[in-house]
Amino acid sequence: MKLSELSDKILGELGSILHQIQGERVEKFLDGIISAKRIFLTGVGRSGLIIRSFAMRLMQLGFHVYIVGDVTSPAISDKDLLIAISGSGETKITHHIVTKAKSLGAKVFLVTIYEKSSIGNISDLIISLPNSPNHILPLRSAFENAAHIFFEETVFLIMEIKGITQDEMMTRHSNLE
Repeated sequence: MKLSELSDKILGELGSILHQIQGERVEKFLDGIISAKRIFLTGVGRSGLIIRSFAMRLMQLGFHVYIVGDVTSPAISDKDLLIAISGSGETKITHHIVTKAKSLGAKVFLVTIYEKSSIGNISDLIISLPNSPNHILPLRSAFENAAHIFFEETVFLIMEIKGITQDEMMTRHSNLE
């Protein structure tokens, strides 16, 4: 198969996932981020890598953002938001973190493939990125890539809502590199 054909198939797979996201949930996702005092993010494995890149963008947008488990992460409160990512919705570490955050009054948003999952059952909002019928990418790569694109779309929408420019974001970009 030619690379261009493969690219078309992969983009088709990701597009079919992203087109299933419910618009009203995206609006609630955006409102939750914008209204939170602080935003905590969690995920493990490749999903954890995706959520960390989203955390960086949120920081560049001017939000107070923390990765759960980092030594500089403060205590979560009922004014805060936890965004969790788990393809299966069953990841034990993520489930534990979500349960703890809920017990402390924090709002919890989940990005997952499976809405009907143990983490989904206790989340305040679920962004579902269901499997594509045109499955081509290995393992859960389609979910992780679709999540990354969804998070980038979220950044773009927040930029529009808040009138934040790329130049403004660049002033918050790391300058110790």
